[in-house]
Amino acid sequence: MTDEAALWTFDRFESGQSFGTVNIAMDEAKKAEWVKLFGPSDSSRLPGGMIVAAMMEAYIRAIQPRPNGNVHASQALSFTGAPARWNDTLAISVFCRDKEERKGRKWVSFGVEASAGGQVIMTGTIRSIWAA
Repeated sequence: MTDEAALWTFDRFESGQSFGTVNIAMDEAKKAEWVKLFGPSDSSRLPGGMIVAAMMEAYIRAIQPRPNGNVHASQALSFTGAPARWNDTLAISVFCRDKEERKGRKWVSFGVEASAGGQVIMTGTIRSIWAA
C-alpha cells in the first residue's frame, strides 16, 4: 500500500526542482526486446524510439510514488544528432519545468535531458495532467 503522504502531488512540484538522474543501460536484454518488436538492424546506433522509451522509463522511475489517474498529455523532443549506441548507459535527468492550474486541471511540465558518453543526445518536455 502506498503512503499517501509520500505521493507526488501537484502542490509539491516547484519550477526548477530536480528529480535527479536515472541511468538506463542499453544492454543486450533491451536490444533483444527491441529486435523482437522491430526486427534486426545493421546499425550499432541506438534507434531514436529506444531513446524515447528509455526517457519515459527514467521519467516514471524518477517521480514515485504517483497518484492514480495522471494523464500523459504531450511530449516535445529534440534530438541533437550526437550518437548513442547499444551497450551505452543513458543518463537521463528529469526536472520540473513549471506547473499551472487551468480550467480545473493541474498541468505539470517536466524537462528531460538524455546523455550518452557525456554528450547530450536528446532534450524535451513532458506535459502531464496531474491527478492529485
